[in-house]
Amino acid sequence: MNLERLDITQMFTKLSWDVQRPTYTFEPAKTDVQIEKSPAEVIIKRTQPRLIIDQSQCWADMNCKHIFQRVRDEAEDGKQAFFTYLSTVTTEGRRIGAIENKENPIKNLAREKSLAPKYQFTYGNVPKNFSLKFEIIPGETHVDWTESKMKVDFPSHPYHHQYEQGRLSYYIQKQNQLHIQVIGGTIDRVQ
Repeated sequence: MNLERLDITQMFTKLSWDVQRPTYTFEPAKTDVQIEKSPAEVIIKRTQPRLIIDQSQCWADMNCKHIFQRVRDEAEDGKQAFFTYLSTVTTEGRRIGAIENKENPIKNLAREKSLAPKYQFTYGNVPKNFSLKFEIIPGETHVDWTESKMKVDFPSHPYHHQYEQGRLSYYIQKQNQLHIQVIGGTIDRVQ
């Protein structure tokens, strides 16, 4: 006999999902360095050395004098000769005036003046030693400098980054189903 029965077919829900991974991108900023340096300044001031040579005494020793110097020297010699003559005349006058000394002053003076004059001879270099005068002024060097300053700058550039959040998506691939069927239900009859 074929009895009715229930045939239950069940299909479970089939879930599926998509996973989108999170992404992170980072773009670093490039680094710039700006350096500014001006050159240092050096100032050099130099005074040349000098040599001063005075030859005037050398020329005077060789009797090659300037006319003004010659006039001054001759005036000085004339003044000296005058004072020497004045001294000699005064001395002779005193000797002549001293007759009471019982000597013959005129005869003595005549004898002294009639003798040959005594000349002195001296040997000397022309021009004389150490008549050349010189002076040395040393040179100078002054060095002055100014230091230059260095400027270093690091300009900032922003970095870029981006973050995308990951997602998890669910969806139903198959719905759940429940089928109930009545099967059978026929009775065998004999005919």
